[in-house]
Amino acid sequence: MQHVLLITDDWAAKKPLKSELLERGVRLSPLASADVLKEDATFPDKLDVVVVDLERCQLEGARLCHALKRERSLKELPLVLLVTEEQLGRIEVGWGLDDYLTLPVSAARLAERLKFLLWKLNRVELTNGFSLGHLVIDFERYEVHVKGEPVDLTYKEFELLKFLATHPGKVFTREALLDRVWGYDYYGGTRTVDVHIRRLRSKIEGGGAAYIETVRNVGYKFLGPAKES
Repeated sequence: MQHVLLITDDWAAKKPLKSELLERGVRLSPLASADVLKEDATFPDKLDVVVVDLERCQLEGARLCHALKRERSLKELPLVLLVTEEQLGRIEVGWGLDDYLTLPVSAARLAERLKFLLWKLNRVELTNGFSLGHLVIDFERYEVHVKGEPVDLTYKEFELLKFLATHPGKVFTREALLDRVWGYDYYGGTRTVDVHIRRLRSKIEGGGAAYIETVRNVGYKFLGPAKES
């Protein structure tokens, strides 16, 4: 059962989707766009995806998406936009979205797209851990081991490694990594990302192992098992 946080300011219009999606293994939890900005905002537990009904949200798209990505419990979840044909030309990948669907959209199509997106991202349950080759990451204890030996990482190095490792094969620009790991309010330059990537590689790679790949003129990605030496 997938648990979806649906951001919409017109739940009455989207409520008919609830039962249809539930039959397809998707559970909706609605939230008004203004509630995202509240200092005491609370979000459901164990979410899989965030879907924004941009057509029926009063907040401007960029502001809303950036606010969602600043939330610690939401920033690593896939973000999907529901948009009209007219809105297509105004959305930007810099908002942190992973996918979009044009409206109107049926429950069957939405459910299938969400399932495909989660499969494509090959997401890892963040409460557990991750291992690849000689690299082992414990998300709960904030520990990293290489060949059984502990690796001393700073908080941001760990967060950067965790983010990349839970999105294997997906390329992120330096700007996207600054947004997703450091936060939208961070004012440092993109060189910060390069420095942290270089330090990470020096600590976790060695003996022919490679986990992080530089994509020329774009950014970085975490390598999947097929490319790990």
